[in-house]
Formats: sequence, C-alpha cells, structure tokens
Amino acid sequence: MNVDERKEALSGLGAEEGDMEALLEYTANVFAPLDEAEDDGFLGQWGPVMQTAQSDGAAAAVNAHLAGLAHQVAFCAPESVRMELYRSIAGPIPLITSENDADFESMVLNIVYKGRPFPEISKTGASFAFGKTNRFIILSSKPYSNLPAERLGAGVGDAEWRKRSMTIRREHECAHYYTRRFFGSSRNNLHDELIADFAGIYAAFGEYRAEWFLKLLSNGRLKVYITGLSGPAGKVVENLAAAAANGVEKWSKTDEFRNLTEAQRIRYLCEKELLGYAEAG
Repeated sequence: MNVDERKEALSGLGAEEGDMEALLEYTANVFAPLDEAEDDGFLGQWGPVMQTAQSDGAAAAVNAHLAGLAHQVAFCAPESVRMELYRSIAGPIPLITSENDADFESMVLNIVYKGRPFPEISKTGASFAFGKTNRFIILSSKPYSNLPAERLGAGVGDAEWRKRSMTIRREHECAHYYTRRFFGSSRNNLHDELIADFAGIYAAFGEYRAEWFLKLLSNGRLKVYITGLSGPAGKVVENLAAAAANGVEKWSKTDEFRNLTEAQRIRYLCEKELLGYAEAG
C-alpha cells in the first residue's frame, strides 16, 4: 500500500488529520527478513542447569544457577516447577513453568529483576528474559490476560482454561522470539500482538476466533500497545484490531492456511500489512 492508500484506510477507521502522521508511523510494517538469524550460542551454558534440574528438580536448579545467593527463591510448591529446552519455531529456548502463582512471581522478581520493584506483578503471567548472553521464558498458569474462563466464552472451565492459558503464553512468547530472531522486531504494537496471540490461541484451541482475541486484548492489554497515541488515535487502533482479527480468522479457514507450516503462517502475518485488513474490509 502506498501512503495515500494507507491514509484512506486510516480515514475509514476514523482517523483525524491531526493523528494521521502518528498512525502512519504506528501502522508501518517494520518486519523485514534478516539475512542471518540472531545467534543462539547462549544455549551452551544451559547444560549444567538442565543437569541439576534432572537430578535435583527444577526449583533447585533455579536457585543453584539462576537466582544468585542474594535472590534465592523461597518456593511454595517446588514440585510444580518444570524446566525444559522447548523446541520452538524459532529454535530451542529454555522454558521454566510453575502452576503456583506465587512461585512464578518470585522467580520473575528474583531471576529477571534481581529484587528490583516490578509494579503490578500479580497481573503478569509470563516473562521473557532476552539478553545478549542469555535468554529464557518463565510462564505461569494464570488465566491469560487475567480473563476469567466464563468471559472468554470458549466452553472450558477454570482449570482447563489455566492449562490452555499456559499454552497460549508459551506459543505467544515463542512467536515474539521468532519475529525477533528472523524478522528483527518484537514490540508493544498491535501487529506484534496480533501475530503472537494468533500463535497462542491456535495452539491452545486448534482454531482462531476473532472474538477471543478481542476479548483478551480489551481486558486492559490494549492500552499497553497504544501508549503515546491520543485517545482518538487509540480508538482507531482498536477499530483496526477488530478488522485485523476478523481478517485473520477468515484466512485461518482457507485451504491456503491449512497447507502452511506454523513458521510459514507467522511469516505470512509478518509480511501482511495491518492496514491491508482495513482495506479488505
């Protein structure tokens, strides 16, 4: 789409002239295939960590190798902590999970933030530590996006929703890892979240529904992804989210979709312009 086409699409979503430049920048597609993926040599240092996890348990491995003496985790349910090298679409990634919410929060505070304050940790369900020399994912089984099972409307109870929430988070973070590693970007932006939530929802339910994505996005998350935009511009992004979600759901029911691998689907969504969904609508 050229600039005039993008402006026309934004106008159709309710954009005002004063917000046009900010929205053009926000909806610009920054995903670009990299000639060479980011190095994954960090995995070498995880050998001793995984050995301790296998011999003494994942909780012991966390305290022995990741937390440091000053930030030991006082686990409430160490038996519920799991650790693995997960085979994601972006390559192997260390994955630490806990079914105990307090233990998850303690791990994030002590391993990732080293005791520094983390506002509203109770609302956080996943943490992806992504550094130059190390990276790993910590997951909880909290209801995804803090949305109760009955509000999602997917026909699952609370316990089952917690299990599927962990699947959504795992594939959501792995999708971010994929776009970061192979397309050079992972941001707090609607395009990134559309892709990551698509990967998570589809993995958890075997299908993608726009209504689920929009409910999960509207439960306080959208404001994170429109920081810096005016109120009217944020409403435009909200309208675009609905158009894009419906477009993705329609695409997910096609033969083209079914013939693609998981990585090819993510690549398609990276290359598809957000405003292309508004234009199609």
